[in-house]
Amino acid sequence: MQALGRVSRLTLDARDARTVLIGLVMAQLAPLDIALAREGATDELAVSPSIELAPGVRAWPDTDSMAEQAGLRLFTSGTTGRAKSALYSLQRLLSGVRQHPRGEDAVWLLTYEPASFAGIQVLLTAAINGARLLAPERSIHALADALRGGTTHVSATPSFWRALLAAVPADLNLPLKVITLGGEASSQALLDILAQRFPLALIRHIYASTEAGVGFTVADGKAGFPAQWLDHPVEGVQLRMREDELEIRSARGMLGYAQADAPVASGWLRTGDLVELRNDRVLFLGRRDSVVNIGGTKVVPEKIEALLEGVEGVADISVQAHPNPILGHILIAQVCCRSGADPVAVEAALKARAIDLLPPVARPARYRFVDSVVLESGKKGRKHVSQ
Repeated sequence: MQALGRVSRLTLDARDARTVLIGLVMAQLAPLDIALAREGATDELAVSPSIELAPGVRAWPDTDSMAEQAGLRLFTSGTTGRAKSALYSLQRLLSGVRQHPRGEDAVWLLTYEPASFAGIQVLLTAAINGARLLAPERSIHALADALRGGTTHVSATPSFWRALLAAVPADLNLPLKVITLGGEASSQALLDILAQRFPLALIRHIYASTEAGVGFTVADGKAGFPAQWLDHPVEGVQLRMREDELEIRSARGMLGYAQADAPVASGWLRTGDLVELRNDRVLFLGRRDSVVNIGGTKVVPEKIEALLEGVEGVADISVQAHPNPILGHILIAQVCCRSGADPVAVEAALKARAIDLLPPVARPARYRFVDSVVLESGKKGRKHVSQ
């Protein structure tokens, strides 16, 4: 998307959701406080949007035909490799937008890149509901400051939530009403911490992606989703497991790829997310494209992170692979410590936990201490790291 300019404040008319999408072409909005009102705009917004459109669509149409066309390209985050381009219509983007209860005075915090799929969903949700939307600089400290400014609704990746929890004092009373997690699998440990920290907030994790659109929402406080959803569609979305991978079929997903990157067969989309059935629950294990071969054994970095993230003093941890001439790969753990934690003590505790819970092949060979493990997308990187 092309940036048309920078503004410090913008008011959009939410009666026409297409108007909101005009704002999305301003990809370099910088620190921004967007007030979205249901009726009328206090400022004129007269721009000719320059959106990256599908072939044959050269300008924003004046009629509602845009809702029936594959007119928008949305790009995947490229966390594990090359970003892909997915085609969407406005109608499909709007189909996953939730409406707030009447009378709810919501203040949304935008933690995502505005032009990403998740960012667009937050923008549209605020617009449709006439909510106030805060969009500060996308740094942990700026977002933490915004939380103190009366934010009631926050949607962010689990990685961002861990960083935010580490940056906000535990005794600070925040008026959060709705907490949403998405973009990565939500661990039970993180869900429990959020429930303890914000007992009055509705906590839910959403399965969504650029390709699959908004899939389903889980609000029972448990990681994964109920196994019965594999047999009965949830929110109009069909789910199934094939070779330990979640597949999804939905009318809210993309219309297709702009290029023939990975054709969708029979309407079922291979999500790339590895899952397992455990009792009455389907749990997320990690991404298929993040699996590492170490000495002939396949290792899932996300499973290692889930076992190590509870070590005292650890704010977040990212396990990544590095090529090795003997084993094929070795694992390097990048660790973000909580404020005041001693890295030497934290590393010793991590090594002890790894010995207790992990086979030798799955234990990180090195531990690096970094300020953050979160990429610009809000997720952890899964590409190989150097030693």
